[in-house]
Amino acid sequence: MRTIVLISSLVLALWAESAVAQLKVEITAPPDKASVIQRPIVEGRVSDPSATVWVVVHPLEVSDYWVQPRVTVRANGSWKVQIHIGRPGSVDVGKTFEIRAVANPESNLSEGKILPNWPKARAISDVIEVTRK
Repeated sequence: MRTIVLISSLVLALWAESAVAQLKVEITAPPDKASVIQRPIVEGRVSDPSATVWVVVHPLEVSDYWVQPRVTVRANGSWKVQIHIGRPGSVDVGKTFEIRAVANPESNLSEGKILPNWPKARAISDVIEVTRK
């Protein structure tokens, strides 16, 4: 009986650990180092279609991180959203920006919110860097 309890505990612990580790989010477009327009479409995938996904933009010239419009995740885990890269007009042409997607953030995010750094979340994509054209 003790062996069964021990094995059951180990199986549950491994299952819980794998469930947490499995959430993944990635940006599939645009590619890293791309030149983009002021309102590009960002696309990606998340391993759990029920996850909440946000895209955050960091202009390298400043220390702010800008939360973009909320992402709609499709049943297959794919998502896309139109974001803002800099200000309208030509003032930010040629400037570099970092983009990252986050899934199930620890704190509440909303479009237009300005953060002091990347938000903490259950899953965080790699950073892609783009230049405004």
